[in-house]
Amino acid sequence: MSVQERIGKALARGQRRLPKAVLRRRHGEPPTIDGHTLDLQIHAYASLVQAARARSADSDVTTQMVRDGFDAMVEIASGAPVAEVSVHDRTIPGPAGNIPIRLYHPPRTSGRSDAIVWFHQGGGVIGGLETDHTLCTMLSDACQAVVISVDYRLAPEHPFPADVVDSLAAYQWVIDYADGLGIDPGRVAVAGTSQGGKISAVVCQERRREGLAAPVAQILLYPGLDATWQGGSRDTMAEAWPLGELILQFFALMGGITDDNADDRRASPGLEPNLTGQPPALIVTAGFDPLRSEGDAYAAALKDADGRVVHRCEGELTHSFTVMGAVSKAAQEATERIARDAAALLANA
Repeated sequence: MSVQERIGKALARGQRRLPKAVLRRRHGEPPTIDGHTLDLQIHAYASLVQAARARSADSDVTTQMVRDGFDAMVEIASGAPVAEVSVHDRTIPGPAGNIPIRLYHPPRTSGRSDAIVWFHQGGGVIGGLETDHTLCTMLSDACQAVVISVDYRLAPEHPFPADVVDSLAAYQWVIDYADGLGIDPGRVAVAGTSQGGKISAVVCQERRREGLAAPVAQILLYPGLDATWQGGSRDTMAEAWPLGELILQFFALMGGITDDNADDRRASPGLEPNLTGQPPALIVTAGFDPLRSEGDAYAAALKDADGRVVHRCEGELTHSFTVMGAVSKAAQEATERIARDAAALLANA
């Protein structure tokens, strides 16, 4: 990290300690949309990021620039990982070459553990093992579970459905090698943020279609579940930060999602009409997120199919709030709630 980046990180994190009156004076009042008022600390951080981008505006945006910008945000804004959780990187065989994974082992375990197969956010185009690292440590600790984070292939180098193909293969590998991982193959959940939440839902649906044992539970955090969705929060939050309509269009274009395949259930699991028998779910959406409506709708659809669902909208937060714990107290507290809710979901699954 450069000197300039370290200064920016210190400034962004330092705002969390400032009085609210100072933040309002510097950045103005946070917006209220759809009855939700944006968290003041996230509003202040977003103002800093947007001002920096305006100063370095480049009309020729590349995929690598978007990746680098997102990685920088994660580095600056993420909270501290749980130090007691042990971490180990390795690769596993996949359908198109080796798939990198990261294993998280909790402290204080004996016997076979529960497991969570984790899929990161990033629209299928950006992100990786570092993206949700802190949250994975929190889940491993709170759930006393082995977390297996999957670094699936990204578009545009590997367009849809490469991410889903890798993720399904990785889930099956976890089941097949449960003994070596020290986990119970009948106690494996899936979880993810945004794109990873979508992939988690797809894994549950695809395994049911194939007549295979489904995950014991699913944890979907601000998921994107319907590539055909129109209206609702896609309209009211079209200008939201960090995810708005232009970024969603960029992800679709780079990811290979078109009018011809947008209704494929691997791209839009929210379109699945038969949700009977789906695993118990924890679904958390965010108020300032264009994906909120489709996440809320999927929670309702699972309930209508007599599914067991814990659903909550964190109204004052934005998309990707789980990587903003260092700049927003509300984001950190919401992420801690997720870890506790996930532990309760697994304990009762």
